[in-house]
Amino acid sequence: MRKLVLNKTVSVMLISFALVGLLGLSIEADQVVDQMRQEVVTHAEKELRVPTYDAIVFTPLWVEYLKEHPNDGTKVIGMFGPSTVFGTTVKKGENTSAGVLQAHLKDSRVINLGISGGRFTETYALLASMIDEIDFVVYEINYGIVVVSDNEPDVVVYPSLVEKLGQPIPRSWLVDFPDRNRESLPSNAHNWVTSHFLNKWALYHDRDAISYRLFMTRTPIEKIRQEVHKNENERKGIEESYTPMYTAYDKMNDAQQEGIDKHYAELYRWSKPFDQDHSFGLFMIEKTLELLQEHHKKAVFYSAPLDKEHIANKKLFNWSEYTEAMGAYQKLVESRGYPYIEFNQEENNTIPHEYYRDSAHLIDKGNNMFGEILYMRMKDYGITAP
Repeated sequence: MRKLVLNKTVSVMLISFALVGLLGLSIEADQVVDQMRQEVVTHAEKELRVPTYDAIVFTPLWVEYLKEHPNDGTKVIGMFGPSTVFGTTVKKGENTSAGVLQAHLKDSRVINLGISGGRFTETYALLASMIDEIDFVVYEINYGIVVVSDNEPDVVVYPSLVEKLGQPIPRSWLVDFPDRNRESLPSNAHNWVTSHFLNKWALYHDRDAISYRLFMTRTPIEKIRQEVHKNENERKGIEESYTPMYTAYDKMNDAQQEGIDKHYAELYRWSKPFDQDHSFGLFMIEKTLELLQEHHKKAVFYSAPLDKEHIANKKLFNWSEYTEAMGAYQKLVESRGYPYIEFNQEENNTIPHEYYRDSAHLIDKGNNMFGEILYMRMKDYGITAP
């Protein structure tokens, strides 16, 4: 009997120690996240976007701050889309499209909410989370995202980002798309537990931010993979060359250019012909349009300017494929009463070839030039009117 009591006492003590330790970790996690949030906010307010080295981790922290500190009385313009909006290959935030618009619209606030590598699903979640804080929406449709949205079975590439934004993509949206991977989206039960309990706990909600602060990766597993890859290359005597993201294509060596061209040829290759009646990408834009209409938001859509000259020279894709797919997107957008600006159907490049890093991404001077063009074009639709 005495032994049983002793065992119970030891168990209670162990549980108590565990709870105290967990509480301590939670307090420390809150402090780490608060510090990171302040660093992100300081950077974003100065540079007009979150830090570029891992925007996926920092964007939710920036969104949380924006929602907690709305700009009363100030017109807010939100710019949405993938890396070409965020400016992955643009060194200075002032040269992003958002930066150029902000320079012109001094009485408004322009917020860069582009997501590097994000699909239409991630952009939808980001827009849904910010819909009440945004007055005007500027949405860029990138052809590369159009292709991969229909090619890839997984519909979300940053599940933790979508989860943290509190805007999960329901599995029911995949009913008419049997080729999509349902397991790439969490179940309704998981979403309920996450929103009601787990997301209120910093150790879970901000686990990627905490991991990034400790290991400089979004997850410890990612860090292990990086180290394994690094060790394998060292063992094989392979030296990986690094080229700054804001380097122009024409300034790279032959091997670097070849790698970029190979990547984009694969990116633009359709696994099967575009079918607007069974296009998940088109479906997500339709959901985006419904969201805008439900909240009575003004918006303008436009196509990301491509290096048509380079694409033709390297035969990266057939322009008839572009015209068919992007034409369907334009038709859908305009059918809902929103303007769509097409930048890739003219004979010449919108921006000269020398200002591209690859077929889709512009470096600083080119992106600044495009920002000015976009600003002038949007005047026609009242988005940038005083």
